[in-house]
Amino acid sequence: MKRGARILSLFMLCLLVLPMGSCRAAAAPAGEYTRFSRRVFDIFDTEITLMGYAASQEAFDRATDHTVDQLRELNQIFDGYNAYGDLHNLWYVNEHAAQAPVEVPDVFYSLLVWCRDQWRAGFRATNIAMGSVLKIWHDYRTAGLDQPALAQLPPFDVLTDAAQHTDFENLVLDDEKHTVFYADPQLRLDLGAVAKGYAADLVLPDLMAAMPSFLISLGGNVYAGNAPLDGRANWNVGVQDPQADPVQVALGGTDILDVLAVHDLTVVTSGDYWRYYVVDGKKYHHIIDPETLMPSTKMISVSVVCESSLLADYLSTTLFILPYEDGLQLVEQLDGVEAMWVEPDGTVRISSGMGQYSRNFSTFQ
Repeated sequence: MKRGARILSLFMLCLLVLPMGSCRAAAAPAGEYTRFSRRVFDIFDTEITLMGYAASQEAFDRATDHTVDQLRELNQIFDGYNAYGDLHNLWYVNEHAAQAPVEVPDVFYSLLVWCRDQWRAGFRATNIAMGSVLKIWHDYRTAGLDQPALAQLPPFDVLTDAAQHTDFENLVLDDEKHTVFYADPQLRLDLGAVAKGYAADLVLPDLMAAMPSFLISLGGNVYAGNAPLDGRANWNVGVQDPQADPVQVALGGTDILDVLAVHDLTVVTSGDYWRYYVVDGKKYHHIIDPETLMPSTKMISVSVVCESSLLADYLSTTLFILPYEDGLQLVEQLDGVEAMWVEPDGTVRISSGMGQYSRNFSTFQ
């Protein structure tokens, strides 16, 4: 039996922002509902898919319009590259928190507290205070994508200098005033490892109240609600094959490594194929190992299944960076958490309970 760990301790803090209350739509015969879907492309720099059962197109549109509005607001709060009027978002905090404490929205503060709790509990592979290092990689990656022939790696001395300013303890949080202060003037936050998962958790209560069954996907973050109303026991969530041959896929082959059958659970995947650029013929992705300051090479894909999208988002990055043995030990300590790893040579490994969801990998070894 897995035991709970402190990593879960502040998850309920996130849910206080949107009360759970009566969070499930009333049960009704499947015949009264029709399945609808929509896609949105301009939030969180990813494709967002909403699929669910509603009594009418109007009801579905009303529910998902509300969700899109919520996600758009959360995207602005967690945006580290753009200002939005007088909103004290991540960009504003990174620009001003070294001069004086900055009061931030409650949802923003709750996420920082959750991350602080993980840091102090000893989970150091994922560090939101690595913004100074991650921005350097972001800028070089963006330049490399804009002009591939001129793509370069960041100078290592520049990275090591920036790494001197990544101590989470220099992030000073005032729990009474909900303010953020940087004790190190060169500290910068980056919420890329947690923001989408957190946002997914925050919009779930209203979706649950509006529809008897739904699925929401924010790029590699998928939450599957109650079982679909078409007679199936679960939603089927595909896990992309990180080694899929684009030519074979174009000819009709599959780019799906596995299908996970889930309901009332989230599936979050981190992979080296999401955001990357190429330098001298070699691919450099966006998941940076805090020890090497380079893209992590231990895995090419990690998928996590659990109830919390925030936790799954955080863990998928953590497990991508950790050696498999350390990651497996962590997962086996957490109740309700399972994972799948794909190593650089294509070897697939799973945690002890992952087989219950997996179509193709059922044996834990």
